[in-house]
Amino acid sequence: MPSSGNDDFDLQTPESRTRLAPRRKPYWEIVAPGRHIGYYRGARSATWHARKFVGEGRYEEMRLGPCNDASAAPVAGALTYLEALAAADTWFGGPAPQRPRAQQVAVAKAEIDGPLERLHSDRLDAISDAWARERPDIDFRLAGFFLRIEHAHYLHEQRLSAISRAKGVNIGDLHVLLALRRSGPSYALRPTDLFRTLLVTSGAITKRIDRLVQQALVERVADPDDRRSELVRLTRRGAAIADGAISRINKNLSAIVAASGITAAELATVDACFRKLVASM
Repeated sequence: MPSSGNDDFDLQTPESRTRLAPRRKPYWEIVAPGRHIGYYRGARSATWHARKFVGEGRYEEMRLGPCNDASAAPVAGALTYLEALAAADTWFGGPAPQRPRAQQVAVAKAEIDGPLERLHSDRLDAISDAWARERPDIDFRLAGFFLRIEHAHYLHEQRLSAISRAKGVNIGDLHVLLALRRSGPSYALRPTDLFRTLLVTSGAITKRIDRLVQQALVERVADPDDRRSELVRLTRRGAAIADGAISRINKNLSAIVAASGITAAELATVDACFRKLVASM
């Protein structure tokens, strides 16, 4: 898949967008591998765009609608970031016939304002339904529930991969940087701590450390408590990448929760239920 040719810009807030200078082509933000949301800022107007990779070095692009950022007066039909993201997701969705622009906006708004409308049958339900037909003696609702957890993890990893690529590292190496950053001053851990924390082999963590040392994102230093051992320490540049990545991750997750309509109380209940499930596994 070709590079977009631009950095991965943060388009999520009006403040971040107003810092972008007017230019002839959109600024792009990665929302998933091969999928971008774009923001065009002209001298007098601003518009939202989307594009997706279609193979052989080509992208297909679509104008989603206007944005209020560059206009002093309200713009009819202007989309917020979340509405533009929902409209882009609708367009990304597949080979369905193209809806009229007004209908696409209505779908995007419905996905944000009325999240219960999104609880329709999908391919994960189809898997459970197929098993129910073949094995009516078994209740597959639990299997469907865990399939959704697996699918959510897959989508989250896709977003993490996009963020890591934008930062110039792969996702495994980003996990190392994040583990070091959250360890606190002096942002150093033993290799054994890292592979136990990240649930990978010692050989895999050695390769990740080697790559990060080559990029000057971490450094190997002597362990002051045991001169026979070494620590892996985050460099200033590595810390900057880790901080930027975790900020972006938090923004993405906050946008997802906001678009879903889930309240803080509902999220706390889901979290408590997951903790009970994990404790029993």
